[in-house]
Formats: sequence, structure tokens, C-alpha cells
Amino acid sequence: MADLRSDIVGRVNRLPVKPSEKGALLPLMEAISNSIHSVTEQYGPATAKKGHITVTVARADDQDDHPVHGFDIEDNGAGFTPANYLSFLTPDSRFKEKKGGKGVGRLAWLKVFKQITVDSTFRDKQKLMQREFSFQLTEVDQVPDKPPRDATGQRQRTIISFRGFTSDFDRRCPAKGETIAHRIISHFVPLFVTGNAPKITLIDGEDTLNVESMFAEAIVDQTTTTVQVDDDGTIHTLELWNLKCKKVARFHSGGHNFAFLSANTRSVVEYTLDEQLGLRTLDGEYVYLGCVSGDYLDRHVNAERSAFAFDGKELDVIKKAVARGAREYLTEYVRASLDHKAHVAREIIAENPQFLYVEPQISSFTEALQPNCIKKEDIFVELARNRFRRQKKFADVGKEIATKRTIGAALDEKISQYQEYIRDEKKGALAEYVVRRKAVLDLFETFLEYEDADSERYKKEEAIHQLICPMRVDSHALEIDDHNLWMLDDRLAFSHYFSSDLEVRKFCEVASTERPDLAFFFSTCVAWREAEGTDTVVIVEFKRPMREDYSKGKDPVQQVLHYVKTLKSAKGLKDVRGKAIRGINDGTAFHCYIVCDITDELEERIIGRLQKTPDGEGYFGYQQNPNAYIELLPYGKLLRDARKRNVVFFDKLGITNVVGEDAGHTNAWRLREAVS
Repeated sequence: MADLRSDIVGRVNRLPVKPSEKGALLPLMEAISNSIHSVTEQYGPATAKKGHITVTVARADDQDDHPVHGFDIEDNGAGFTPANYLSFLTPDSRFKEKKGGKGVGRLAWLKVFKQITVDSTFRDKQKLMQREFSFQLTEVDQVPDKPPRDATGQRQRTIISFRGFTSDFDRRCPAKGETIAHRIISHFVPLFVTGNAPKITLIDGEDTLNVESMFAEAIVDQTTTTVQVDDDGTIHTLELWNLKCKKVARFHSGGHNFAFLSANTRSVVEYTLDEQLGLRTLDGEYVYLGCVSGDYLDRHVNAERSAFAFDGKELDVIKKAVARGAREYLTEYVRASLDHKAHVAREIIAENPQFLYVEPQISSFTEALQPNCIKKEDIFVELARNRFRRQKKFADVGKEIATKRTIGAALDEKISQYQEYIRDEKKGALAEYVVRRKAVLDLFETFLEYEDADSERYKKEEAIHQLICPMRVDSHALEIDDHNLWMLDDRLAFSHYFSSDLEVRKFCEVASTERPDLAFFFSTCVAWREAEGTDTVVIVEFKRPMREDYSKGKDPVQQVLHYVKTLKSAKGLKDVRGKAIRGINDGTAFHCYIVCDITDELEERIIGRLQKTPDGEGYFGYQQNPNAYIELLPYGKLLRDARKRNVVFFDKLGITNVVGEDAGHTNAWRLREAVS
């Protein structure tokens, strides 16, 4: 009969240890784990009091600021007794199976480090013996045989030394000793939580860190609970340790709150819970750690203790169960997070009234959001998705009503639901329109400020023109929502035809290349009718805010009168598509608005030509030859008049002057009240 032989080089090459920080530290964690088993074997229940493990960081050139070159792990455990040594020489040994040992951890040593030595003083039949050997990755003689020797007078201890990372793991190890200490805590959280961990000390040059004390001092609260996992109808119970810790216990920069899925008192899978909880730090000072253990996990951990033999679906089920348990422990913080989401949602509704129907059910809406849906943009997307689905649902209801597939009381109920949906949609649309007007006026107000304060230069009139109405287009290219002519006068939106910054010859049979800023033609609407059978043309001209120099070219009054004269001389009117516009005749009335600030120079030019408006802010008058009504409208007056015409809507919606942290909430509440 022959025994199977193991290809150690092949086994090591195939080990699933990634070239990463975690991979670089795996030999250290396995060595500490062996030390924990050793001191537990030696001291049993007294391990926490008598067991000691010391990790010494070895740096290249023995300088603190140089990269980590290796580790020395020393313990006062049972050591490499004949039984333990035989187990070490046996890959896949079952010797420590009941303790969670898989018999392959030491193979990771060979994958990560170039030089490995063991120096162990142990007791054999009441006599102290010393065993020293190297451990190397070779085809044969991986452990050169050296018989143990007498060690009478020495103390019982074992030192495992690693030196020189292999090329895949070089410089993957954390540079700071404190970081390494945190990684040790992270890996052995289950052990520290049980309270029977030996004293673990990390020495890095002159720094000495008590790893267990670092962990214990970070904990401010802890409880233990259970979570249920349904594995295809079989219920498994896992134990969940909930820990509220100081921020120093945060082990990774990529997250704040973590869960550890452990097996045999060691962490196997660790992951952030931030998104599942919808939380970051707790009270700005603390983080959450959840440690999960149980026979179900112990039975399914792989040989390297780097993963579980679950498929993705099973692991997701476990993670969801852990998240539920963590949220229950963190109820206070989860509720605060929901309140924050509700506040953000109300702010969005205030800014986007099309979502107004959600406000009465804001609590149920936010509770249905994914825990990681925290950002304003994400909540907006969910509101939009909710509205889309709602519209689809009621479109189907509308079809059902139209086809009368339901009868009697059921049909009446469907109709009632559909009517309520229509009312909500109209309320939201109206509120959205009014809020948009408010936003436009607020933007317009900023246009009246200095564009460059140092040179006291204002924005050009083109910017204001574009805000009120796009340039180089006519009414056929625009919908009513594409312009803000209501800022000048709500009646302007009802013209038969208008042009914006187009050459007169584009819509008149005339050779002129002049471009009135805005020209409106009313022939089919009563908005500007002087009398039956008469038509009205409205011309608007913009000038730069606070313009002083009018020495070049015509003054504004002359300029608009010239436009009137040009239009009166036209033989026919047509739009840019060639469609006829009712012609201008002797009865056509011309209203000309010059939007400008009344500066000293401009006032000098209009003395005796126009009268002041009753409010004393602008000028108006009727000019002859050509006949036209002229009004000079200062920008400030335009803004105030537009606000006055819309203020009743703004007041009803509560958006006149709402500031402060609760502005979004107040807006949403008043929006709902206003349109009810």
C-alpha cells in the first residue's frame, strides 16, 4: 500500500491569496491564531489572565520610517510539542479541527514571505526542550530536520519570524504600526468580544501598543442578540454582537460601520454597513461594529478562512439578516436618518411641486427608500420614479374606465380614484408654474447687480433679453413655457405673431435690416384691441442697465419710432414661414416699451418729450409722426411690477421670503395648503 503525497509548491501556488493588504497580513493573522491556540492549550480558562502574545514589527534597515520587512510573533503557549510539530508537518491536518484549524494556514506563510523560522521552547514529559527550524518553499525538505535539544533553565515560549515579502506582496503591508494593530483587532473581533483573548502587544520601534486595550477602550456600548437566516426553509440562528465604538475603532477609510462574519472566533468576511443602515458616524463620534458567529458559519468557512462556501444569494440573505439586527440596535439613529430623508424630500417637493402629492405620505415614502438613499439627488430620482409609476398606474385606470371593464360601485370607485389623481396632478402643475416664476424673478434681480463690481460694469442687455425671451427666433419656434414674456406683460403671450431680434425684412416686405428686440402683432386677440377692427403692434427695446452713454446713434425714443415708421411703410406682413399677417393700416396702434434705467443723460434727452408716470419712476407719452405710445420702463420698476402681479400667488404658496433650515418643510406645507 502507498500513501498519497502532497505537492507543496503546487499547493502554495494555487492558494487564493490576493496581492493585497489583507493578503500581506494573512501570515501574521495565521501565526497569531496559532499562538492563541497554543496559549489556550496551555492555560485554558485562565488564558485571558496568563496568556501573552507579542508582535514585533521588523523594518528594513531597522528604521521606523522604513517599510515593514517582517514580523516576530512570540507567545508563552504550549509550543511545538511532538503532537503539535507532527500536525505542523501534515498539510490539511485535522489535529485542530475542533478549534477551527484547517491545517493549511501555514502554507500562506510560504506564499507571502521568503524567510520563515521557528524557535520554540516547550515542555515534553515535564522536561523543557527547544526546537528550531526553518520553513521553506521547496520541492522537498520544506522543514529541514533538526532534533530538539535540552532547554533546562530557559522559559517556555515560541517565536515565529517572517522576513522579506515575496514580489507580489512587497509594500502591500500597512506602513504604520497603529494600523497593523487595528487590523489585528479587526481580524480577531469575535475573540475580543468573548472576553477570553490573551494579552496581545504590538511593538514597533519605541511604540508599544496593547491591542486588546485599544479595542476595549473604544467600546462605549454593547449588546448581544440573535438573527434568523432562512436557508431554503431551514432556519439557522446566528449570534450578533452589537458594538457602539469610538471612531478610532473604524478600521477602514472606506467606511464607518462594519459587520464581521466570523468562524471559529476569527473574522472571515468584513464589510461596511453604511449603505445598508443609511448611516455614517453615530452622533459624529461613534461607529457601529456587528460581529456575527454561529455553527452555520463555522461549517461553511473555506480552508484558508478567507471566505465562506456560500453562493452569492446565501451570503446576501445573511447580510440582510445582519442589517435588520443592526438597524434594530440602532433604532434611534435609523429614525433620525429617516427624519433627515423626510426633510430632504420636503425640500425637493418645495422646489419641484410636481411631487406635491407625496407630501401627505412623506413618512411611508421615506421608509420605503433604500437605506443608502441619502443624497438629495438620489431622493429626487426616487420621487421621479414614484411619479412615473403613479402616472402609469392611473393611465391604466383611465383605460379601464374608458373600456368600462368594471361596473357599478367598482366603476364609481375607479372614477373617484382617477379624479383624485387628476386633482393632485393639476395642483402640482400649478404650484410648479408659480415657483418657476418666482425663480425667474430672483434670477432677473441678480442680473441688475454689477457683473464686475471692480469696474462697476453691468450685464449687457442681451442677457436680460435672453431671460425674457430667446433671441433670433419667432413665435412659431417657441411654446409658452419657452419664454418669460409675462415679466413685461401677461398679455404679450397672446399675440398672433411675434419676433425676437429678427431683421424686419424677415417678416415684412421691406429692405430694412433693422432688428427690433421684440415685435408683437395682435390681430386675432382682444388683449390689445383699441377698438373693433383695429390692430395693435407692440415693440420692446432693451438697453443695458444703468447705461450712461447715448451719444452714439439714435436715442431710444428715436430708435423705436424709427421701427414704427419702417413697419408703417411695409407693403405686407408675413412671418418667417411666409404665412400672411394681417396688414398694418391707418388704424393700427403702436405701443413701444423701452426697458432701461433713467440715467442723467437719458433724462436730458427726453425733457419735454415725455411725462413722468404717476409713481414717478418711469416716463410715458404719445408721439406723433409717426403716432405711437411710448413708455420708458426702468428695470427696477419692471421687477417690482412683475412681483406685484404675481405676489398673491407667491404668498399663497409661501415662497415670498422663506429662509433658514426649515424653509423646505415650510414651503412644502404651504404649497399643499395653498393648492388644496
